[in-house]
Amino acid sequence: MNSIKCFSCGFVGWADQEICKKCGASLTAPPDKSSFEQPPYPNYQPPSENFWQQRMSKRLAISAAIIGAINLPTLGLLGVGAIVGVIVSLVALKRIKQRPDLYSGQGLATAGLVMSIVSVVIAVPIGIIAAIAIPNLLAARQAANEGSAIYSLRKIGAAEATYQSTWQKYGTLEDLSGEHLIDPNLATGMRSGYKFRVVVSSNDPSSVPEFDAIASPTDYSSSGRRSFLIDETGVIHAADSRGGDASRSDPPLPDRRANRSDDD
Repeated sequence: MNSIKCFSCGFVGWADQEICKKCGASLTAPPDKSSFEQPPYPNYQPPSENFWQQRMSKRLAISAAIIGAINLPTLGLLGVGAIVGVIVSLVALKRIKQRPDLYSGQGLATAGLVMSIVSVVIAVPIGIIAAIAIPNLLAARQAANEGSAIYSLRKIGAAEATYQSTWQKYGTLEDLSGEHLIDPNLATGMRSGYKFRVVVSSNDPSSVPEFDAIASPTDYSSSGRRSFLIDETGVIHAADSRGGDASRSDPPLPDRRANRSDDD
């Protein structure tokens, strides 16, 4: 006679029985498999098909925030960084809006957009101020260097007059420095963006001695624009020689000291 095994408890009985003698379960149909399955964990969620995309969803937003953070102290990296930051932020926000199931980080993307825009807003007035201030600073520097050059030439002219009265000839910068008539720093031929040199035309006792003390800018248009020359007459000539030497044929520089004396 055939036998049958209980699906629930495994008891083996006769095949003509419909109910298990041990557990009372039906022998005609298998039990529900769900009764043997363990319930899932309360917070467990199976991974979706876009699991890795979700993990990468904040990368674009984080990039926008990082670019914005860099743009803020660097004033948008001359505008290029600000443009890149705005574009990345807008792309991130658009993707988040269109596919919120795949992309996230709206707060980061928004913060990056704000910082990139603020960097441009700050850079514009600073650029305007710099455009106005820098030429004025350069002009003030040029004027200061030219004034220093004129003053140094007057010192050289006075020193040459003293040297000539003693030695009946004019001397070079080294000669004047050796007699302690000029500053040793001036004797080096460089001061306040100008280079100095003295040309003694003749030391022959039978001829009239002459000298030319010349000052020209070391870096034309940056350290100064005009070149200057003083001779034995004490007159200073000035001209924009584009970094070259001035000559006696150039217009004389107005003597402001004489003008002040006349006013007094």
